[in-house]
Amino acid sequence: MNAGLAAAQTAPDESTVFGSAPMSAASSQVVRDRDLQLRPVARPADVFEVAPGLVVVQHAGGGKANQYFLRGFDADHGTDLALSIDDVPINMVTHGHGQGYADPHFLIPELIERVEVREGPYFAQDGDFATAGAINLRLRETVARSSVTLEDTLVLNPSLIAGMLSNPRFLAIARTDVGRVRGYVAAEVTHLDGPFLHPLDFNHVNVVGRWGARLGASVDVGLTLMSYTGTWNASGQVPARLLGQPYEGRTFSQFDAVDPTEGGRSERHSASLALRARLDAASELRLMVYAASYRLSIFSNFTFFLNDPVHGDQIEQDDARFMTGFRATYRRTASAGAWRFVTTAGATLRYDDIDNGLHHTEARQRLEDLVVDHVRETALGLFAEEQIIPNRYLRLIVGLRADDFNFAVEDARVGLMAPDPSHSGTRQALLFSPKATLVVSPVRHRNLDLDLYFNFGRGFHSNDGRGTVIAATPMLTAQCADPMRVPSGVSCPVTPLTPATGWELGVRARIARRIDLSVAAWLLDLDQETVWNGDTGTTEVAGPTRRLGITVEARAEILRWLWVDVDASFVNAVYRDNPGNANAVALAPPITLAAGVSMRHPNGLFGAVRLRMIGDRPADPSNTLQAQGFAIVNAQLGFRHAWYEVATVVENLFNATWREAQFEEDSRLRGEAVTCPSSNPSCHTDMKFTAGTPFAATLRFSVLWR
Repeated sequence: MNAGLAAAQTAPDESTVFGSAPMSAASSQVVRDRDLQLRPVARPADVFEVAPGLVVVQHAGGGKANQYFLRGFDADHGTDLALSIDDVPINMVTHGHGQGYADPHFLIPELIERVEVREGPYFAQDGDFATAGAINLRLRETVARSSVTLEDTLVLNPSLIAGMLSNPRFLAIARTDVGRVRGYVAAEVTHLDGPFLHPLDFNHVNVVGRWGARLGASVDVGLTLMSYTGTWNASGQVPARLLGQPYEGRTFSQFDAVDPTEGGRSERHSASLALRARLDAASELRLMVYAASYRLSIFSNFTFFLNDPVHGDQIEQDDARFMTGFRATYRRTASAGAWRFVTTAGATLRYDDIDNGLHHTEARQRLEDLVVDHVRETALGLFAEEQIIPNRYLRLIVGLRADDFNFAVEDARVGLMAPDPSHSGTRQALLFSPKATLVVSPVRHRNLDLDLYFNFGRGFHSNDGRGTVIAATPMLTAQCADPMRVPSGVSCPVTPLTPATGWELGVRARIARRIDLSVAAWLLDLDQETVWNGDTGTTEVAGPTRRLGITVEARAEILRWLWVDVDASFVNAVYRDNPGNANAVALAPPITLAAGVSMRHPNGLFGAVRLRMIGDRPADPSNTLQAQGFAIVNAQLGFRHAWYEVATVVENLFNATWREAQFEEDSRLRGEAVTCPSSNPSCHTDMKFTAGTPFAATLRFSVLWR
């Protein structure tokens, strides 16, 4: 996807600077067009990996939200990473599958103009889920040319007779400028089977329309419409003990599936209206309102026949919601002698009306309703920030954010499963989050710019509303007294908002206007690891954690058309009650690495070779099982002419065997003993994984015109 085509879509006078522009932390940046264009992109979520230290993986089918690893967090599907598009939140609160669920499949990568990366909880503008960080994507305001793109991905699979699977994609972008109104309409149709013996059959359609106009001399307005539908099958997760073993008349491979009826369907339709008004030479007002409807139904089978040896353990998780909200920001600059002041104040409001549930199913047919809830959730946020700049060598930023959440939950089960009054109710929570940043710039020279950063901030993630209203009976209070030893299946009352406190000390240097270096040492304390487990309908509560890490970035322009970059992150994640890592934070990656060489020659040739790596990580709190790391090389090579572009993108260039997503979990296969013998009490426990994509080559051809 994307690459050189995006360059052709960009108006000639737009800034397309390689790399990043520093903001108010050593680990924050704005990644613009050229860096995005030169990265091989095989799926929408790959765009997020421009964030230093972020690794994105996929499991359980092409249409499910990705799994995000950042700053020692297994953010699951988004619990501790705030994702948004033009400030419209992507994360879903009180979601049927998992808190903060962030599905990016409605995005068209070619339409992304820049990526705003803010790692850590130091920024007043970021609210819910912005503990590990926040990433905001910006869509293009307009395109310079219309285009049509045809591509097909051939995926190597030695297990198949044909050896390759075809995965076609069609994209059309039409420029729709009329008079003072500038805009475009884009449509994408994609089919993806992947390398699996039971093809993913992931079919999705995206339509995006965007139009903007200037009203008078000082007001800009913009309208964005987006629509997505997708259906897919899932390969599920392979138990490691089954790999290469006979199972139901076949030798089980990493691309096989225990339950081939897993999968899902999803849709998202949204509209947003933005206004920017320059009130005078020193002040600006921005307003944005949005509304979205969303539906999801996922069929999963994590434990196979562990709980129901007859029908199996397949579940359906569904979520249907309407969400709406707004964001307002006022910004003003002022001077007093040599001193400059930049004042920013804003407000956000979000309302979700949600119906979600959990059902026991067999081959996607419902057998029993386990959880059926109606939830109404409202979140109001107010923030203010003051930048004080006495001279070119010093900048102080202080901020405060206040967030008020209101939850209303109704257990809506009917029939044999009567509603449980203890699981219905209302809850309210208020949290204040102070922020502070000091930037010292001791060197401002033609060949060297040096910035030193000190950051402090408090952030939070909200918890699933259903877990916040559970009545705390005396028996439940006793069971939940020690979060590290909560009995299996027990749903404990949780705090609505989980605070996180972060510190960072960093340095950023720009050398000879060709080399960017950045090092950030940081610490993040999370008050409690709390997750609503949509797979069981219970709240999982663990103790407070601490993450201590170092993030290193380096970017260099070797020639005017050749660049190299390296990002590395080293993290130690532990439970604070068990110093010395006696109790590991499961799936917290200790090492991540991304590196690449990119080029765009004036003759039209462009390309890149990129490495993404994640180290071995603990799979359970006792650190007795390990999730295997991986190192994958992707590449692309293409040529752009005035009216056409041809390119190839290769995933897993060296055809490495790797595990993309991994979990430690109990499961029972058909025919296995119902209970484990005393000689092997953990016979049902092992690693389960989704196999990573083998060698895959995408061929793309685009035609462009005015």
